[in-house]
Amino acid sequence: MSVVEIRDLTKIYSNSQIALNDINFKILEGEILGIAGPINSGKSSLLKIIAKRDKPTSGQLVYSESINLGYFSATTILPQKTRVFEFLVTVAKMHNLDLPNDYSKIIKLLTAFELNELSNYKIVELSFFQQRSLAISAALIANPNLLILDEPFLNLDNHHVEKLTNFLKLFFNRNLSCVIAAVNLDQIEPIATSVGLLFAGNIIHKSDILTFSRLAGRNIIEIMATGNLAKFEERLSFLELQKELAFERNGSIFRVTFFQSRELEDC
Repeated sequence: MSVVEIRDLTKIYSNSQIALNDINFKILEGEILGIAGPINSGKSSLLKIIAKRDKPTSGQLVYSESINLGYFSATTILPQKTRVFEFLVTVAKMHNLDLPNDYSKIIKLLTAFELNELSNYKIVELSFFQQRSLAISAALIANPNLLILDEPFLNLDNHHVEKLTNFLKLFFNRNLSCVIAAVNLDQIEPIATSVGLLFAGNIIHKSDILTFSRLAGRNIIEIMATGNLAKFEERLSFLELQKELAFERNGSIFRVTFFQSRELEDC
């Protein structure tokens, strides 16, 4: 079942710039969709519209009845003089959370993002990465079932990209769908279950991560699978019997070795 279906979506700005051109795709329950594309390809425009922060020029978005959105953008500016805990309390109140009963939720978020010992710090006293983590934790505070992350890895070094990826994996499950935009495809492949390529306002490719990796000629990938792990493992086992790949499983982590690159196809 989809949490949102995007139909014939077009966005044209007042200067006649076509940001998005007839976009069509679905985001399924539990899907972690990575949208990759160069600067000015339309990624931010697309995510703002999905997050209801902007309206399309034409087209339609059909959300599930239970939709609950969480949104982060790398352009988010945090109130620098506000203390960390106070900031999340303010965000919680904006979402009508039950305070003080939901203070435990704030504490869990701070702990997950390694900010619990900094809760009394002013935001200005945090590092760039810590502020990024805080802004993303705010997007999670209302338990969204669709998390929208616009360039969460922007301006992070490789160490912090990996660290943020591990933070996010703590929250991904079959009840949380996510769409993540990035310029660098390598940053979203380790976390995505599917990949979409956006170029000049057009989705030029969308597939699950296994199909995409085969198309792109990846030899070894690691996938954190969510949802029906047994069905996913069954598909891998079928491909292994066809001598197309080998895989090892450790919990929800699958390490897949492809024997050869092949054309995009369904198996």
